Amino acid sequence: MRNRALLAYVGPKDKSLARRLNEFRVLAELAGYEPIDVVVQYGEPDSRFYFGSGKLKEIAGRDFDVLITYHGLSPLQMYNLRSTTRAEVLDRVMVILKIFEKRAGNIESKLQIELASLRYQLPILKEYVRRAKMGEQLGFMGAGEYAIDSLYRHTVRRIATIKRKLDLMRANRTSLIKKRRDLGVPEVVLTGYTSVGKTTLFNRLTAEHKYVDGKPFATLDTYSRRISLWGKELIITDTIGFIEDLPPVLIESFYSTLEEVSQADLILLVADVSDDVDSFTRELQTSLDVLSTLGVYRERILPVLNKVDRVSAIELIAKAYIVRKYFDVFVPVSAMTGFGITTLKILLFWRTPGYAIYEARPPAGGLILDGKSYIPVKVGEAESFEREASLYTNLRRVL
Repeated sequence: MRNRALLAYVGPKDKSLARRLNEFRVLAELAGYEPIDVVVQYGEPDSRFYFGSGKLKEIAGRDFDVLITYHGLSPLQMYNLRSTTRAEVLDRVMVILKIFEKRAGNIESKLQIELASLRYQLPILKEYVRRAKMGEQLGFMGAGEYAIDSLYRHTVRRIATIKRKLDLMRANRTSLIKKRRDLGVPEVVLTGYTSVGKTTLFNRLTAEHKYVDGKPFATLDTYSRRISLWGKELIITDTIGFIEDLPPVLIESFYSTLEEVSQADLILLVADVSDDVDSFTRELQTSLDVLSTLGVYRERILPVLNKVDRVSAIELIAKAYIVRKYFDVFVPVSAMTGFGITTLKILLFWRTPGYAIYEARPPAGGLILDGKSYIPVKVGEAESFEREASLYTNLRRVL
């Protein structure tokens, strides 16, 4: 089966366009299509056909199997483009959903993706129902009024069913998070733009071997592992990556997964310092925008500048200057080589709540820094610990 795809962008010209179109091409390839060209038209998209009349005539005469547009299409635009080109028509949101369908692992992710897909298709189906009742031809898309109307009703019922299942899963997840909090175990979540090395960092911190391929959306399911840092227990969670112009329907449908981010005690915002300055800046801003949408305050965010093994000191300083516009503290690391990981762990030891940290004199294990010993004790056990410890050693609470 041929999958020759013509990619299309209609919109303003800016300095980031080349990078965004390259990312667009990569997404199409990951979805299983063979991009043959990218058609670009500057200006506002036409409300009926997306393209202007001249460009539309040019596209209609070309040989391709699938037309993929960068921007989301309205039901009317989708219908008109399919009728004009006599080809399958998708937009960038649908392509991302196809990638998600391929890479989803657990049941929750599969349901979230199906829900996002059905919600996105519902207005399009509604337009086809309207056209069918008007007696208009639906082109290659299919049958008559009854079949389309039946599909629409089935879609509405399926959306309701999936929402009920996801609500139950969300309640179970919320209960699990509450149990962790009751046990005094802090949760640290890895997040950031897609393909910045979050899963590689997760593997480095937890000694796991999760799948890594360096391509967008390698991780769709959340993975959580318990680790111990000098006696202080933490939960580390890996999450889905962000992307520029992330469709709202995806944020909404993945809310139960992203809830891990919104409820975390500390968020490690991973950024790729090997990107050029413009890309680094936009990816950082995109991630901050999504976190803001989720109601995350910057006080709970610790930036992690990953892949420092790929850049010079001058390049690292340039990226650090950008990060300092938003944050006072950040950690440069290389998840691949292990550089900076110990420093990151020390910051996790100090910055996560749920424990009181005591300096033990003489040193009695725990985290040793400059000859001083720091011992973590769960907050609920701190008073009894102080009473017992005072009989044996001189302890001073430092956090």
